[in-house]
Amino acid sequence: MKKSLYSFASLFLLGSAFNSHAWLKTGTVYCDANANGIIDTGDVPVQSVLVVVTNTSGTFSNASWTTAEGVFLVELQSSPDTYVDFILPATLPPGTTAVLPPFNTFTVTNETTVTNNFLIENPDCVSPPPTNNGHCWLTGGGTIKSDSGGKPLHSFGGVVNPGCSPTAAGGGNWNELDFTQNLHFKGMNIQVVDCGNVPGVNGSTSPQSPFSFIEFQGVGTLTGIGGNKADFGVVNFFAHAEDLGEPGRGVDRLYLRVFDGSGTTLLLISTDPSNPLDIAPVTISTGNLQMHPCK
Repeated sequence: MKKSLYSFASLFLLGSAFNSHAWLKTGTVYCDANANGIIDTGDVPVQSVLVVVTNTSGTFSNASWTTAEGVFLVELQSSPDTYVDFILPATLPPGTTAVLPPFNTFTVTNETTVTNNFLIENPDCVSPPPTNNGHCWLTGGGTIKSDSGGKPLHSFGGVVNPGCSPTAAGGGNWNELDFTQNLHFKGMNIQVVDCGNVPGVNGSTSPQSPFSFIEFQGVGTLTGIGGNKADFGVVNFFAHAEDLGEPGRGVDRLYLRVFDGSGTTLLLISTDPSNPLDIAPVTISTGNLQMHPCK
């Protein structure tokens, strides 16, 4: 999970500003550590870049340097106006290739605080892939029901990184039916992120594997079923599956987050729904999740 955005000094600064002036623009500048083009877990704050705010008529300008936590806070005029904010290019870290978004346009009509974040792309902040990346694969299928049983809330199944083969089409496939929203997710372009062990569970059995969890991500589609005509087009996803025993029902666990290009969560399997980025897997009700080693 991402650490708190603000240090004590930052909170003091923000608190003073909120108490004295309620026409504000604030946010955080991040660097894209996993190079996926969205702000999410693991992205790192960027210190000492200058965020500039100007009104569209050119009569007002103010700016703020980001703190060690990447936070900026700019006071606006105490009257309605339309503004543009952007990062001053000369203050960006060397090697920066893009700023997302390049600028924001916003209108303030009353005393309020407008918040937006920036994401920069820079190879210096990209984390190296795990050393065991791709050294496992997964097969599985089953359902997840509510605590009271009854009809499934979710039905899932597929194969990830089949046989660890570099020629496997799309890295496998993963399907999830969300009966709470009448949605069908289909993952078609899959990449293994990590293979590892859940604390206290070293490896898995049947088949025997040195790992008890796999994390994988990629892109797919999300469409409506059962009368739901929704079509979200191409979406992103991240999943974490645990093989904790045989048979898998009541033991194995699954986390899945499907989200759009802006980072908005569209479908979630998690025991912590209020915090979608928390990898909090749910115990499956039927079926099995099976880890396999690469030969």
